[in-house]
Amino acid sequence: MLEGLLIVLIPMLLGYLIKSKNHAFLTAVNRIVMLLLYVILFVMGVSLGQLEDVAHKLPVIGFSAFTFSICIITCNIIGLVSFDKLNPKPLKHLGHNIPPRWKLLLDSAKLCSMVFIGFFVGLFTKGTIHLPFGTSTYVLIALIFFVGIQLRNNGISLRDVLFNKRGIYTGLIMIVTSLIGGLISAWLLNLPMTQGLAISSGLGWYSLSSVVINNAWGAEFGSIAFFNDLSREIISLFVIPFFMFNYRSTAVGLAGATALDCTLPIIQRSGGMEVVPLAISFGFVTNIAPPILLVFFSSIPL
Repeated sequence: MLEGLLIVLIPMLLGYLIKSKNHAFLTAVNRIVMLLLYVILFVMGVSLGQLEDVAHKLPVIGFSAFTFSICIITCNIIGLVSFDKLNPKPLKHLGHNIPPRWKLLLDSAKLCSMVFIGFFVGLFTKGTIHLPFGTSTYVLIALIFFVGIQLRNNGISLRDVLFNKRGIYTGLIMIVTSLIGGLISAWLLNLPMTQGLAISSGLGWYSLSSVVINNAWGAEFGSIAFFNDLSREIISLFVIPFFMFNYRSTAVGLAGATALDCTLPIIQRSGGMEVVPLAISFGFVTNIAPPILLVFFSSIPL
């Protein structure tokens, strides 16, 4: 477990040490992160396509990912809405100029397409082409290194994180309710509780969860983790504006680890600058937790 944890955390910490004000450098980092994400999803798709008896496993993957998504999101909403009701803090003003949903959905569709392309490549090259051992792990290490650079250079300071108590509480509630949802899903699907906890530990970070779980239990479970976490991003695009005015913690919390990247624009534009400190603190917590939780739960023998 320690080795797996170091593989994930050391690249992030090394990347976090790099601070730059060079706009061209930061733009290049953003492009590299996206490229590496596409590579990881393509490799996962290839592994999925090369599974034995894949035709019978695809419906299982779809149903399992749907079950995890519904149970986890439902538990998140119950926990976060309860927190908002007990500690109400409605926004003074709503934001405006929310980006078109179709553009955001198009980005998610591109991610799914890389998995499908990889799947067909793997399906038609089964038995003839094999990816080098550990390919996805090496790509993941590079990806996490550059994510660390992004975290450091997105204006996120430890002061912003530590002094926003609501952001920390929102993050902790989201993590605990996600794990509860994972346990419920495992019970419904007759899976080991450890697998339920691991799959629910991604918190929306699909590139990380898919690789860690793929390495632990194979492409079938890696795919379940990916589609479960990707569904959070898609769902949050529609529900964030709905909850934002009266339930700011719920709106931000449903974004999970994507609160610092993919869904941050819709958080900012639907809630205004008033909600940004909460999103930054919450996003930092939910980006630090998945590497630790995923490695811990996936290393426990079934």
